[in-house]
Amino acid sequence: MSNEELQYSPILGRRTRTGPWDELIRSTYSLILDAIEAEDWDQAATLANYFVEEAEVCFAIYRQWIPDLRAHLRSNGVSAEEIEKMDASILAKLNLPDGTPFNRYQMWSLLKVKVEGLVEALHYHNREMSIERLEDAKETWRRTHDRDVDHSYGLMDEIVVRFGESEIGPMWERVLLPLFAWRYDKFDIAKHEWPEALEALMLTAIEAMRGHLCGPERTGEMELEEHEDRFVVRFDPCGSGGRVTRGDWVEGTPSRMEAPYNWKASEEPHSWNHFQTGVCHYCTHCIYLMEELPIRRFGYPLRVVEPPRYPDNNRDPNVRQRCQWTMYKDPTAIPESAYELSGNKKTGKFGSTEVGAPPLPEVVSGLPGAG
Repeated sequence: MSNEELQYSPILGRRTRTGPWDELIRSTYSLILDAIEAEDWDQAATLANYFVEEAEVCFAIYRQWIPDLRAHLRSNGVSAEEIEKMDASILAKLNLPDGTPFNRYQMWSLLKVKVEGLVEALHYHNREMSIERLEDAKETWRRTHDRDVDHSYGLMDEIVVRFGESEIGPMWERVLLPLFAWRYDKFDIAKHEWPEALEALMLTAIEAMRGHLCGPERTGEMELEEHEDRFVVRFDPCGSGGRVTRGDWVEGTPSRMEAPYNWKASEEPHSWNHFQTGVCHYCTHCIYLMEELPIRRFGYPLRVVEPPRYPDNNRDPNVRQRCQWTMYKDPTAIPESAYELSGNKKTGKFGSTEVGAPPLPEVVSGLPGAG
């Protein structure tokens, strides 16, 4: 990959990696390693700085989600004092491997310091130190990211315990509408040509999952198949809901449905879990955000989701569950079965204008997390 392939994307509003899809599914971590081995020190440094930008896409989302999950509890009558207690209880389960209490802002600052140290090692063309510092920076981000996911999930579980699974829908409506308005309105064929929107849909999907550090080694790797009518992307697992469901084999901790967490997966059929039990509540955001909201507002799903389930009783125990997203090349030709997964029907109306969707809320500057 050349420097010219790390470009500003007008439709995303930031720079990102560009190129063939089979190259983009390779993790940025792996590309930095390749550049170090090739002694392309400038390229490695460029990618190291981009690694932080890629991570920040995910870090910013949790800066909105966690305050808005707290606010949802507050607006449903849970006192501020009780929310502080539940926060403390969740965070007590999220200490770092050495026992240090988790401080996300300190960890985020530490990631930047470690990447600066990596760039310094690259500047001195020190291969061994560069590889060591790259791994250290990646692990710093993984530990930060995973604990943000767990904190979010702990709050979701508190909502379900207090108000039942029926509150998941209203919770996601509150938490996800700012994200949808900020990031997903570009996929409305009433406002954007679909070839450009499909490229952005694929770019955002792949970039986000690199940032979530999906894959068995937690470096940001994924699988991609291209068919005549669709792209299929698989994660083994995704670094968020998939890890919640399967457990964290890097740190040796169990599924979050097991002790010491004991957070619940879905026990009732709903549209946002494809009417299945065993879907972790975090994973339901993908169905709500990528299927339900766009069907309601655009007339078609953006990504059709096949989430993992807990417990995995129907598969070979030696085969790990993967999550899968399917993105269709023509949104008007998505099969009826994709709508039926979430209890919807294909109406033949496509784009917000034909559907008659109400205006989305204005998001002035990214995701505020204002509650």
